[in-house]
Amino acid sequence: MPAWNTKLRKYIQEGRLVVIGIAQEQHPDRSRLFAQWHRLEWPILCDPINVMQVRGVPIEVAIDEQGIVRSLRPKAEAFEDEFLNKSFAADGAKRVEGVPPSNRGHDARDTETLRQRAEQTRSSDAWRELGDAMVLWAEPGKIDDAIDAYTQAIKIKPDDGDAHFRLGVCYRMRYDSPQRKSADFQTAVDCWTKARQIEPNQYIWRRRIEQYGPRATKPYPFYDWVETAAQEIKARGELPVELEVLPTGSEIAAPDGNFDTLRPGSGRAGQPGVSPP
Repeated sequence: MPAWNTKLRKYIQEGRLVVIGIAQEQHPDRSRLFAQWHRLEWPILCDPINVMQVRGVPIEVAIDEQGIVRSLRPKAEAFEDEFLNKSFAADGAKRVEGVPPSNRGHDARDTETLRQRAEQTRSSDAWRELGDAMVLWAEPGKIDDAIDAYTQAIKIKPDDGDAHFRLGVCYRMRYDSPQRKSADFQTAVDCWTKARQIEPNQYIWRRRIEQYGPRATKPYPFYDWVETAAQEIKARGELPVELEVLPTGSEIAAPDGNFDTLRPGSGRAGQPGVSPP
């Protein structure tokens, strides 16, 4: 994103382009701190449960003034000639594979209607959509309801990888909250591990495990930049975004090939395994 920010800054300032970022991040405030640090000049939304169902990042999408997708992963060096300097007609819309439907025929924020629908249809998709609504729209205290909804989805469809991943997100959310239960951290990693067993090549799910899991599986430290970012922002005379949950332990640790760990999901209280940050 920093490279694209440098490339696109003048177009944004000239009013020729509107940019919105979407981050696949468990903690939204960490995305805000990163954006502040790099002076990213566009809003960044956060999709902790991967409701977009993307399988990897980054993905750049060029959308014209008609709301039509004109390019996926446009090349930065050709972006002005091939997109900004062109005018597009309202016809010729592209159907983009892999993008979930946005109109489901109901208000995604109406959790009561979604619950009634899930109970009536007994559909795994309906229970997963209720869980999504609880995470994205309900107050934080409803995290137990989201956990219950995703659990119901999995009971109906045990190989629902999205439900397993999102259930892990919820357990991690509860771990970071005053409602924390002792097993929440390990249970989150177990859920993410199960999701990856269902879809081994899902990049977003793998990265979430690597962010919070054992050092032996890390390609690099994920949050070692946080302290540097805060210091540099303060040096500019700004107040850094305050993080609700500071990264610690495995979240900022460098990879360690000698780290002693058991099989994914085997760690439990009193045993070696995945340690909470």
